[in-house]
Amino acid sequence: MKEEAIEFENEFVLQGTLTIPNNGNEPFPTVLILSGSGPLDRDGNGKQELNLYNQLAQIFSDAGCATLRYDKRGVGNSGGSTLATGMLDLMDDARAALHFLKQDKRIDQNRLFIAGHSEGTMLATSIAADEDLAGVIFISGAAQTLREALTYQRELIAKEIKKKPGLSGRFMRLLNIHKLAQKQGDKFDEKMLNSKQDVIRHQFIKMPAKWFREHYQYDLHSDLEKIECPVLAIAGEKDVQSTPESVYNVVDYILTDLVEAKIIPNMNHMLRHQDEPISTLNLKKIYKRTGVLSPDLVHTLQDWIKRHVS
Repeated sequence: MKEEAIEFENEFVLQGTLTIPNNGNEPFPTVLILSGSGPLDRDGNGKQELNLYNQLAQIFSDAGCATLRYDKRGVGNSGGSTLATGMLDLMDDARAALHFLKQDKRIDQNRLFIAGHSEGTMLATSIAADEDLAGVIFISGAAQTLREALTYQRELIAKEIKKKPGLSGRFMRLLNIHKLAQKQGDKFDEKMLNSKQDVIRHQFIKMPAKWFREHYQYDLHSDLEKIECPVLAIAGEKDVQSTPESVYNVVDYILTDLVEAKIIPNMNHMLRHQDEPISTLNLKKIYKRTGVLSPDLVHTLQDWIKRHVS
């Protein structure tokens, strides 16, 4: 594929990469890639170098599609502040990226797709609710709000602490760490929801209060019910950041019969194959292991996109 550096403007100038397949004829079917939460650049790299989205771009390019991915606000070459950015701002940026694609004559306006990962599934839901798309792909986060995902994460932490062996496990249970974590989580949610500023401090750390607040107020399920295009919902069996089984809930909300849902065995939230048991306490160690994306994921994405671009 050929890569082009591009920029588009919303409240700030955002920069990204447009890929055009080396083979095939214009206009090309195109996939807009929407990234997960946190300060991630166009390749899906933040504190860790995971290269999620450039690999997704290659998958779609191999299937004959152009792609667009971009640096989020305050990251890489894009303007703005990450901490001050709310969920609605991210939605607006995603719409601006879609409208940028609609102005490029090389892009087939009748074959525009969105692939959202993690938080990107929520942004994709909001856009698909009122934009004319050829299809939507939800990866690791379908039909689940941020608050529901945080509840799932906290429950996993509590279960793991209760079963943790050795002296450290007994010590954590003696201090009721699992119960304290749940109470602290509830207090954190309440503080974010009742906040008035874009950025506030929580335990001396600056937090994106506007982002949390808008997530907690967003009616994801109502927007899901408005989607009329084909949908693919994928989750990893070993995802500890969003509930894998939530992919099957997509069928309950989206009225069209063009919905496919799949849980990929041994895939984690970062779309890698994981042989180890799921663990929230060892998550950083697990994610440090780099590698290619799950082969089952690659096959699933390419099979679905090829069937829907023809």
